[in-house]
Amino acid sequence: MRTATAVNLDERLRSSEDLRVGAIPVDAPRVDLTNVTRLDQTPVKRAVPRTCRTIAITSGKGGVGKSNLVANLAIGISRLGKSVLVLDADLGMANLDVLFGVRPQHTLYHVIKGVKDLLDIIISGAPGVKFIAGGSGMRELADLDAQQRSRILQKLESIESYTDVFLIDTGAGLSSNVMSFVRSADEVLVVTTPEPTAMADAYGVIKALHTESETFPQVSIIVNKVKKPEEGSLVAGRMIKVAKQFLDVDVTYAGYVLEDRNVIRSVRAQKPFMNLYPHTQASACVSNIVARLFGVHGKSTKKTGISSMVRRIIGRS
Repeated sequence: MRTATAVNLDERLRSSEDLRVGAIPVDAPRVDLTNVTRLDQTPVKRAVPRTCRTIAITSGKGGVGKSNLVANLAIGISRLGKSVLVLDADLGMANLDVLFGVRPQHTLYHVIKGVKDLLDIIISGAPGVKFIAGGSGMRELADLDAQQRSRILQKLESIESYTDVFLIDTGAGLSSNVMSFVRSADEVLVVTTPEPTAMADAYGVIKALHTESETFPQVSIIVNKVKKPEEGSLVAGRMIKVAKQFLDVDVTYAGYVLEDRNVIRSVRAQKPFMNLYPHTQASACVSNIVARLFGVHGKSTKKTGISSMVRRIIGRS
């Protein structure tokens, strides 16, 4: 028997007309940000300004496991004692709610329509992780114009004081929606697999960042679904070399995730594998990536925050 929080996948296949305001039942509790408590039990106060770290996770092609990786990275980061907020920015084709096993009543669609404020749609995705659903099956989200994107991004400024880390799960490819988020985060994680098509498309993302960004952001590569650690190093090494040779940009290697049958099992169970299988190989790989990203094995990254991210995006609109 399915749990109350399990997502009815049949509902995801309905037309956008079925996703009108109030049409989706809610199983996920809304988060009250007026009295949020961090993992270290320190209350977050509205009056205290804070600069969070913004990380966009993207890929050149779909099917590389990006969104599943985002969900588990969020859990790994939260275990460092940091508050994490995840935005499902795969607008129109969002599916992080499925991976978290929740059914949001409201999404960014309702924010765009003016029915809800951004703070009203934040829910708990997993212990220690807050989540903003992007909405699925709605063309209006996939085809946002520059003004609509700017309006959403300006609303994001209101949440900066509530989180230490802001993860953005973008769509795949080079659409305007995707590149708006990717270009302006503090750092970008490009997810690929060892498949040549995935590598070529991931390089296309790096090339687009080089061409379209005033300042090339910090970009790191994650190689997913590798058979052995050496394969990840080889794939990343080739991409780093090509980026330096032809674009003259520095790209780093964030790590790899081994192929693991428990990853598929966790997706079917609609629970992140970091929680469902904490000792599996994939969980250990994600923990290593988090350690590398957050200075456990090296320097941490400079934080500019959501406000700076919004200003950079709107400046290009």
